[in-house]
Amino acid sequence: MVGNPPAQNPATVTNTVILVASDSENTAKRIESHMRNAGHPVRVAWATTIEEIEDALSEGFFDLLLCAQGLQHAPLPDVVGLCSKLNPDLPVLLLADQYSDNATLQALASGARDQVSYEDDRHMRHLELICLRELSNHQNLRELKTARARLQDFESRHNELLASSVDAVAQIQEGILATVNPAFAQLLGYASEEDLISLPLMDLVSAESQAKIKEHLKLLNKGKAKKGPVEFNLLKEGGAKASVVAQIEQNRINGETFIELTIRPERRTKPGNSGGDGTSGRVAFLDALGEKLTAPHTQCSAAVFIAVDAHDSFEERLGFHDAEEAFVHLIEWTRTRLTPQDQLFRVSTGELALLVERKDLAELEKFCDSYCRESRQQIFATKNHEAQVSVSIAAHPYQETEQALNIANETIRAVRKLVSSGGKQHLIIGATAQNSVEERVESEKAEQIKKALEENRMRLSYQSIASLEGDTRQHYDVLLRMVDEGGTELTASDFIHSAEKFGLMRDLDRWVINRVLKLIEKRKSADVGSSVFVKVSEETLKDPEGFIAWLAEAVKARPLKADELVFEFQELRLQNHIRKAKSLTKSLREMGAYVAIEHFGVGTGSLQMLEHIPANYVKFHPDFTRNFNDKEQFKKMSQLMEAAKQRSMKTIVSHVEDANVMARLWQMGVNYIQGFQVQEPEVVQLTADPRG
Repeated sequence: MVGNPPAQNPATVTNTVILVASDSENTAKRIESHMRNAGHPVRVAWATTIEEIEDALSEGFFDLLLCAQGLQHAPLPDVVGLCSKLNPDLPVLLLADQYSDNATLQALASGARDQVSYEDDRHMRHLELICLRELSNHQNLRELKTARARLQDFESRHNELLASSVDAVAQIQEGILATVNPAFAQLLGYASEEDLISLPLMDLVSAESQAKIKEHLKLLNKGKAKKGPVEFNLLKEGGAKASVVAQIEQNRINGETFIELTIRPERRTKPGNSGGDGTSGRVAFLDALGEKLTAPHTQCSAAVFIAVDAHDSFEERLGFHDAEEAFVHLIEWTRTRLTPQDQLFRVSTGELALLVERKDLAELEKFCDSYCRESRQQIFATKNHEAQVSVSIAAHPYQETEQALNIANETIRAVRKLVSSGGKQHLIIGATAQNSVEERVESEKAEQIKKALEENRMRLSYQSIASLEGDTRQHYDVLLRMVDEGGTELTASDFIHSAEKFGLMRDLDRWVINRVLKLIEKRKSADVGSSVFVKVSEETLKDPEGFIAWLAEAVKARPLKADELVFEFQELRLQNHIRKAKSLTKSLREMGAYVAIEHFGVGTGSLQMLEHIPANYVKFHPDFTRNFNDKEQFKKMSQLMEAAKQRSMKTIVSHVEDANVMARLWQMGVNYIQGFQVQEPEVVQLTADPRG
């Protein structure tokens, strides 16, 4: 067989998803089974057509694609072309019934990476090794791209810092100015840095200094130059001389040697004694805050404390004098960010206090966030150092009823806590902020949900519901997930409350049901039948006519078969809308869907609920499992189980995480169980097999 061997120690395969395009789902299952039995925890998704492959690649993240030979609705050249468009780095392998050299040549000519086969155990082992090789290469490529992106980001930030530096900096290659920053151009009186690029350095050095600079550069190339600054004269654009003291060093980037010339400006601000920076102290701050509290205000007024992170280390690194000078520069920079109404106070060696007014809490948050970020980008030049400072900020929006000293104490404690926990953070505190922040967080989550729906970043996870009676039919509970913009997968509990608050549950319900209907359609030829349980929100329950009309249209092309789709409703929600619930569940049963009552047993009329709602399943509230050894709970559960059995309703117990509990549930006659003792939820992308 042709093919490069895998690396001797292939990278560990974790959280890997392989997409198999083939006519038979059994092929995908066989590959997944072989890989897992070989110790590789991969998940395999299955697709049959080029459209399904496109949907999967658009919505999910895959590490490898195997395309079956001769697939009518997904020819290999079309699949390779689609991958080049949607995911250029995704490796594609040709999957053949029987291995042949000609097929390998055709695969490579089509743009695939190699050919594999599943005709026997020997070829399955070959498939495993080739997959590991491609997965390892794919992982290395991703890491290389990440490293390149970080390097590009570093270079970009370096250039930004260079451009914003108060030091005049020039880089010289082979005697020619290759790069200068705005401060260097300003020092020599040039309007733009571009006017200096490509000029010989010696053309900018005055005649009396040229011999000195030439000798210094010669010694620098030989590695014999003395360390320390060099005093000489440069020529300004008009010919006037500029006396400078420069640090001249030799550096290398990407293997190329260059000379860097750095000229630090003379000190513009001399640190003095306490209060020499023009700011007042703590008493003045408290007096000013007290006056603010007695005056009416319509905007968001706040006390803001700014603390230099790790100030002791900062002072030890720079020295007492330079640390003070750097802090004075920070104060000067802070003044440029304040409005005429804002007030600034220096309350300790490394802490500032502000009294600010902003339009609203969002503007205050924006001010704190931008100050925190942009202060880290500044370079404060002192006599002997170039200092960068990181700060932490605590802001306390205040009301007239609060006390000045309490506000100051709470805010200074908050900012010092931020410093001790690592710094580089900002926080809005106080009762006003808390309520507003919570509202804003909920609103932001709602926007994230809308965007995730638009960008197909919702995912379905499936958890098995296991039969205790030997039922061969597969049962799965659908769990909703959302992938945020950073790639982190969130469970429903992280965002459902926001969806309910902002009226998004109807859209989420229908998105989930649409996906499940596609899954059911895809599984129609599966060897084993399955039932998929879908949770339905209160928002949908309150509009039975609209939901039934929508569902009827969704299943028009393929009517539902008995027990393949089960809608779950929480008991308390059914109880709150009993008439609508009766109408909705009746219509669902007529359409071929089944109904389940979940969180069953906690309502005041659980037994009566069984009379009103013709459910097929009842799923007990998790409290029954958590308090399984409680005699009263056990007795109530037994009574409810008996009532359900009398009505031919199947019983499900969830959150089963203990083998002993599972055994006792079997003795009680429970039909199905669900929980981590059975199977953890797994996320899949448009796969025909809910198990992933």
